[in-house]
Amino acid sequence: MTAFGIDFGTTNSVLAVSRGSEIEVIRLDESTPANWAEKGFDCVLPTILSERAGSLEYGWVAKRNPNRLAAVKRLFQTADDVTIGSRTLKVEEAAAVFFRQIKNRAIDSGFKLDRAVVTIPANSRGSARYRTKISAGLAGIEVVALLNEPTAAAMAYAKSINDGERVLVFDWGGGTLDVTVLQNIEGTFIEETSKGIQRLGGIDIDDAFMATVAAKTQVGSIIDPFDLEFAKVLLSTQEQTTLSLLGGGSVEITRADLESSIHDLVNRVNQPIEQCLRDLDGSPIHHLVMVGGSSKIPMVQRYVQDLLHLEPMAHVDPMTAIAEGAALAAGILSGDIEDHDFFVGTEHALGTVTNDRGPDHPEFSVLIPRNTKLPASARGTYFPSFDHQDSVLIRIIEGDPDLPFNHEDNVILKMWDVELDALPKSDSSFEVAFSYDVDGILHVKASYENTGKVILDEELSFGSVGSKSDLVSMRRKVDELDSLAKISAVSKVNERQHLSEESRLAIEKAEKKIYPFVASDEQVRISSLVEQLESSDSDGEVDARDALEDEIRNHSYLL
Repeated sequence: MTAFGIDFGTTNSVLAVSRGSEIEVIRLDESTPANWAEKGFDCVLPTILSERAGSLEYGWVAKRNPNRLAAVKRLFQTADDVTIGSRTLKVEEAAAVFFRQIKNRAIDSGFKLDRAVVTIPANSRGSARYRTKISAGLAGIEVVALLNEPTAAAMAYAKSINDGERVLVFDWGGGTLDVTVLQNIEGTFIEETSKGIQRLGGIDIDDAFMATVAAKTQVGSIIDPFDLEFAKVLLSTQEQTTLSLLGGGSVEITRADLESSIHDLVNRVNQPIEQCLRDLDGSPIHHLVMVGGSSKIPMVQRYVQDLLHLEPMAHVDPMTAIAEGAALAAGILSGDIEDHDFFVGTEHALGTVTNDRGPDHPEFSVLIPRNTKLPASARGTYFPSFDHQDSVLIRIIEGDPDLPFNHEDNVILKMWDVELDALPKSDSSFEVAFSYDVDGILHVKASYENTGKVILDEELSFGSVGSKSDLVSMRRKVDELDSLAKISAVSKVNERQHLSEESRLAIEKAEKKIYPFVASDEQVRISSLVEQLESSDSDGEVDARDALEDEIRNHSYLL
């Protein structure tokens, strides 16, 4: 039986499958540029959507398109709607059409992807977790568990971590930083402590690096973010490189330039590491796992190694480790893998808001503490503020009760204005019960203590969506967008039926291997040559193909 794990990343996503004890990473995008593939990016699908000629594009094809949406996962925390070219979608819809691409491409590779373990940052807020589950579900993928990315990473290295040993997972990807310590207890990785920084990742590193490189160029020079990102990748293995500028010219950039630009960002990783060490209170750490693209930067590796006095484990690809661990977890849940187990834990406390000291002094009443293993349940008793109160506001809060209530780390996930029977305060006590499962769903139930009458029974599962009927209409939207993409693909094939196989292969090479990665003026030239070949007759096909192939040879470094 096959079981799937999906690393839905901020900048790149990965799909892995477990078949018994064998874990395989599935290649989702055949258009990976050769220079990126050589640097270990051949098995990742950039988490990017764009629009071209009215159709949505994904992955490497979308990565260079100026009408693109990158880092949709980051928007789970901050936005309800997004714009992709001429389209406005809900964040969940945008993420869902990307999940649908993962599903479709798995099908093209011969896999039926309908259930999966999906990973999320350990410091991901409840709303982001729910929206991840919804988005995958809208794409037709049942989420059997939401697994913290560091737990998945540790599981990928499970064979090298002995019983009783602890591993610190340093996960610095495109959007977030997570530091988690897990202990292997008889084959089960148990999260002991976890701390992270939201909105700190490769995107922020790219922005800082862009500012430094821009200062080295002449006024009016244009830097291509795609080329700059690859230069950053190169500087992990070499001391300097030359960056070509759009419109002509170039600039020499060095590893020292990169390190000076990200110095302050790297220093911030100290805080979550030190917090985890304090939580351990002297308990030893035996292994260090570093995953995520940002963790491959030599300066980052030196900094973390100096803090922990440990060398990172090396025998699993840090780009795919999280998906591989998720596939292992999926195999455990399906019953195919029996010699390992795992627990999902909470990085933040969950509770309700009380106003015992007055409406101007709200307090965090904890029901499920930080680092609680899931599934978990808890309950607490509360009273209205005064006699004969006819309603009460029940607010669900997630964060750190030791911080000031209004601190940015404390987030109100949901609130309900609940009707009460107008009774004396002493007779109006009610119990709030939480039930939190591994699939990321928090169930909230409130009932009178004296009578058991239920006054609230809800799930925090709809993200920014108001109701289940909204979800049904969103699913229709995702299906429509998927159908449009398929119709467009069929239309392209039909336009080229009269061409020889040699000509069709030339067009495919130009569109997938070259067009997405060249400057806009070169894209215009390639599109024109493709159109000329598509519209050619039998007498003109050879000449039109020769012209396109000449252009392809001009960009052979991308093949």
